[in-house]
Amino acid sequence: MLVGTVHASGQFAPVPAGARQGSLGGVHLDDTAMRRISIGYRQGYGLAAMATRTVDACWNLGSRGRVEASYSHFGDRIYHEQQAMAGYSMRLNGWLQAGIRGRYLRMATDDAHYEARQWLAAEAVLQAAVGERLTLYAAGGSRQWDEARPWMGRIGLAFRAVEGLTTVAELDSEERMRVRLGAEYCYRRHYFARMGLATNPMTIAFGLGARLGIYGIDLALEHHEYLGLTPQISLSVCP
Repeated sequence: MLVGTVHASGQFAPVPAGARQGSLGGVHLDDTAMRRISIGYRQGYGLAAMATRTVDACWNLGSRGRVEASYSHFGDRIYHEQQAMAGYSMRLNGWLQAGIRGRYLRMATDDAHYEARQWLAAEAVLQAAVGERLTLYAAGGSRQWDEARPWMGRIGLAFRAVEGLTTVAELDSEERMRVRLGAEYCYRRHYFARMGLATNPMTIAFGLGARLGIYGIDLALEHHEYLGLTPQISLSVCP
């Protein structure tokens, strides 16, 4: 589905699930027909202690829907956060899809005086195709780890303006109200150039990708207005 997952980071702030998403301003653009297994590494602001390691998979079951799962680890031995996610989606008719996701979050340190904390979260997703070029989506769910803001929501769209060029836009309230914009150009169905931005705080990102047979690689570089550069890489196989 177009509405993707985010992975653990500092205080569970949303982090792109892969380098493709990272280079599109944080909007998750996915091929719903794809079967994929991928691993990723994101070094927050160039610091090893702010690194996020991810592994995720999605599998299309044909008429029975689509399943996805992921695991991520942020931080180091002194302080770390983990997240596990599982989801299922299915096509309701020729233009409408619906899905659900559950997330498990855990925060811990190596200090015996502080106990590990754990949370659960859930999300529902609805996605609609409007013609052949436009897709609209909306998602909403719980945020058990934030008592002040226990609910989150996202709305967005993806538009294929011309052959090979897809633009995306999203309004996200998971951490704070943010606008995300991105564009991806596909050359000869194997090579990709991407750029994106997000507001509050302002981040600008660029990325490249390649698909060689069943294998893929994606690179992204994000610049945060206060904290500097964050590199990201994802490797994938699509059996």
